[in-house]
Amino acid sequence: MVKNEAFDFGHIAFALLLLFIMQVNGQKYPINSRTEADSVLYVDFSFPENWKNNTSREILLPVKIYRTRNETPSSPILWLSGGPGQTNLDYVPPNKLLKNHDVILIGYRGVDGSTSLDCPEVITAFKGKGDHLLAQKSVDNIKNAAKNCADRLLNEGIDLNGYTIEQVLFDIDSVRSFFQIDRLNLLSGSYGTRVAQSYTKYHPSKVNRSVMIGANARGRFVWEPEIIEEKIDDYNDLCQKDPYCSSKTKNLKKTFDNVLKELPESWLFIPIDRGKVAVVAFGLLYNKKTALQVIDSFLAAEQGDYSGMALMSMAYDYVLPKMMVWGDFFSKGMIDYDPARNYRHEFTSSPFVLGSPMSALFMDVGEIWPVKQPPSNFSEMDTTNVETLFLNGALDFSTPHEIVQNELLPFFKNGELVVFEGAGHVSDLLYKKEVITGMERYFLTGKVQFRQFSKRISFKVKNGFPKIAKISVGVLATVVLLLAFLLYKFIVGRIIKNRRK
Repeated sequence: MVKNEAFDFGHIAFALLLLFIMQVNGQKYPINSRTEADSVLYVDFSFPENWKNNTSREILLPVKIYRTRNETPSSPILWLSGGPGQTNLDYVPPNKLLKNHDVILIGYRGVDGSTSLDCPEVITAFKGKGDHLLAQKSVDNIKNAAKNCADRLLNEGIDLNGYTIEQVLFDIDSVRSFFQIDRLNLLSGSYGTRVAQSYTKYHPSKVNRSVMIGANARGRFVWEPEIIEEKIDDYNDLCQKDPYCSSKTKNLKKTFDNVLKELPESWLFIPIDRGKVAVVAFGLLYNKKTALQVIDSFLAAEQGDYSGMALMSMAYDYVLPKMMVWGDFFSKGMIDYDPARNYRHEFTSSPFVLGSPMSALFMDVGEIWPVKQPPSNFSEMDTTNVETLFLNGALDFSTPHEIVQNELLPFFKNGELVVFEGAGHVSDLLYKKEVITGMERYFLTGKVQFRQFSKRISFKVKNGFPKIAKISVGVLATVVLLLAFLLYKFIVGRIIKNRRK
C-alpha cells in the first residue's frame, strides 16, 4: 500500500516540479514561436554511417533550414545544440537573427536520424540499485547495462564508430557543400561548442564568425569537484550580501556538506536517496533560477525540513534516466574518458561531499564502451584567426568562464569573452534580448557590444521545492481522504439498503 501511495505521490510531485521549473526557468527552446522566416525547408540527407569506411551502409539525417525573407542575406548561421545525446532540431531562431540570415539545423547522428542509439537497458539501470545511487553496485550496474546496450547495437549491425564528434564534422561540411555555402556563421551551446571548435580547427576558411555560449574546453566533459566547489563559493559570496540568505548560513559549502552527510532515509513515507539528491542538485545548479531552488532546499534541510530533498530524490527517477539518448551520449561524450582514473571512487571520496555526482555516475562507462575515439590530437586546439565570441554566465557550473578564459581564449587570436553577472548556463542567455541583439551585431560587423541585464539576485524563494513537496502531500492526503469518504458512504449505503430488505 505504501509503495502505491509513493508511486501516486511521485506523479503528483513530478508534475508540480516540472511545471514550476518551466515557469521559473523558461523552456530551453520556446515552442509555437512566431518567426520571421519566409519558410522552413526540410531535407533528408543520405550519409555514410561511417565516413571513414568505404563499405559503410547509409543513414538518413534530417536538416531543417529557417529561410530569411531578406533577399540579400548575410552568411547563414549553423546552430549546434548541447548534449550529447540530445536533438539538434529543437532550436527556434529569434526574429532578429532571421532578419539577415538563414538558420540551419543539422540533425545529430545517433539521435535525430534513421538510427537512434537508444539504450533502454541503461534507462533502467540509471534508477539505481539499493538506497544509494552512487554506491559501487549501482555504478557497476550502469556499466553492465551500457555494455549490454553496446553489444545489442553491434549485433543489430550498427557501427558505433560512426557516431563520434569527428563524424559530425563530415555531416556539417557535406551540407555546407551541397548548398554551396562559402562560409558559415557558427552558433553553438555547451557540447555544441566542442563541435564548433573542431569544425573551426579543420575548416577555418569555411567559418565567417563563431559565437559559443557556455563553451566546453577539451577534457571538460568531466566535471571536476574542485571547480564545482568554487562555484558554490561564488554563490556563497552572493549569499552573504543577501539579508535573507546570510541569516540562514554563513557558509553555503558547509551547508551542502552538513545536509548531505546527515540526510535521513526518508521524509514522511518518501525515500531519500543521497546520490539522487546530489545528481539532481548538480543538474539544477546549472541555471540561476533553479540553482536558487536547490539552495533554498538545502537551507531548509539544515533546519530539519527535508521535504525538498525528498522531492529532488523522487524527481530523479522521472527526469535523468530518459534525459538523453544514452548510446549517443557515450559514443561522443567518452572522448574525454581517461582510463587511468576511477571516477566513481575519486568523485565520491572528495573532501567536498557533493563531489562531482554526474561524472561519478557514468564516466566509468568509458572503460567498456566499444568506440574508437578520434586521435588524441583531434581535440587539441590550434591557434586560429577565426573571429570568435565566447558568452558565459558568471554562475555557470557546467562550463565556468574561468575555464574559457584560461583554456580556450589563448588559442583564439581574434577571440573575446563576455561574462554576464547573475547568469548560469546556456538557457540563461540564449533567448535574452540583450544577448540576441549583441550576437546579431557581432555576426554582421564583428563588433562586440552587449548590454548587461539585471544581476540582482534574491535568495528568498516564493515557491520553493519544500513548499511544492508539502502541497503534493496535501493533494495526496486530500485525494485519499476523499476516496475513503466515498468508500465509507458506499459501504454505509449498502448496509442501510440491505437492512431495509
